[in-house]
Amino acid sequence: MMLHNELKGALPALLTAALIATAPAHTEAQVREESHGVVLLRGLPTLETAHSIAIVELDPEQANFGELLSEVEQPEMTHPLHHLYYSPAGRLYATGLDPVCSLAEIGLERDATGAPQVTGFDCLDTQGQMVGEDIMWHSSNGKEYMFVTFMGGLGGDDGGTLGVFDPQSNAVVKVIEARPSQVGADQPYIMYPHGISAFQDRMIITSTVHPDLATGVGNALTVIDLNSLEPIQNIVVENEKPLGFPSSPVEVLFARPTMNENIKPAVLVNTMFGFETWKVPYDEASKTFGSPEVLYSGVANNTAVPLEFYGTETELFISHALPGVVKRYDLSKLPELVSTGPDIQAEAGAHHMIFFKSKSGRDLIAIQNNLLNLGNAADNDPTDVDFIAAVNAHTITVHDLATGERLGTVNFREKYNKGVDNLEGLFGSGFVHHH
Repeated sequence: MMLHNELKGALPALLTAALIATAPAHTEAQVREESHGVVLLRGLPTLETAHSIAIVELDPEQANFGELLSEVEQPEMTHPLHHLYYSPAGRLYATGLDPVCSLAEIGLERDATGAPQVTGFDCLDTQGQMVGEDIMWHSSNGKEYMFVTFMGGLGGDDGGTLGVFDPQSNAVVKVIEARPSQVGADQPYIMYPHGISAFQDRMIITSTVHPDLATGVGNALTVIDLNSLEPIQNIVVENEKPLGFPSSPVEVLFARPTMNENIKPAVLVNTMFGFETWKVPYDEASKTFGSPEVLYSGVANNTAVPLEFYGTETELFISHALPGVVKRYDLSKLPELVSTGPDIQAEAGAHHMIFFKSKSGRDLIAIQNNLLNLGNAADNDPTDVDFIAAVNAHTITVHDLATGERLGTVNFREKYNKGVDNLEGLFGSGFVHHH
């Protein structure tokens, strides 16, 4: 999610060439940097560990598989950084759950030997916007901006904002806010926004859940007109309520012909508490959205908590936190979900993922298995939330992409007394299409 946040590949070629030209001679392990992941780790207070940002080796064929190659701690933050994103210029950003650092830029460079290292992070001024979630880079009236969803917004029971930032200076350009309690009945609103995706001059953000996981839950999408930078429509995506809660749409992907020429424009949405994947057709000529329909029912298929959209050049992958599987579909057939093979069996909390090659050239997928790294007190985890505890394996599993065979597992709780909140590729996104 970049010419948008669905970034293709790694750093621009010139930047990559410059890094190679200025770096000292590499060892074989350093040359194989595509198998290095950047992870956000959550310290578990009862285990006396601190939140941190780290680089980890994820190729099971390497002798140091699972080792942290570089790590910087975030000791002063109650809540950790949350999601990682690369800008089109190759700058690395993280959204954050702590109000003191809801958006940050991460320092990532090479040491004297040429090895990559995390050097720290700078918390950015969000003008009071809290609980950053997703980021994408997209244009409005011919100018590119960095768009960030803030699930907590400026605070309150029905908070939530979409922040518009200058992509060079990181300065706030506009705070887009439309509380249901203030805009009036039947007016477009923004509430607990999380997922974000865009096509041409229409952006979609989701209404997920209040950051405290108790005050409120959403059930709709908000359409943003990128000409006016204002919300213009809400679309409800709710059907079954297996948990008795509103559907809580979480991640969204605006499927479009620029991803594959055969794709008919439509919005795909995962509903976290509805257990469903939805399709909302889009007509380019009239700029209108059709009636939402359920493409996949978790209730009917014994899965729950669908989360992310990721993909390669040919396939779309959707993670389902319970029982911990990743389903795969033909990218060219979108917005319909046409299976391309059996599920990849990960672990509870299957969530973010990256794609890379092993030392021998094998195509791999690494899957981070954790929803929020909160668990129950009996297990020495910091927060007693039974539902969340059920979707946290604290692991990254690595699989053969073609067969789904599991080749290795890194258990961060057992190895480092931490949970793993997010996973990204080193020096560039390890995926093609992302929420």
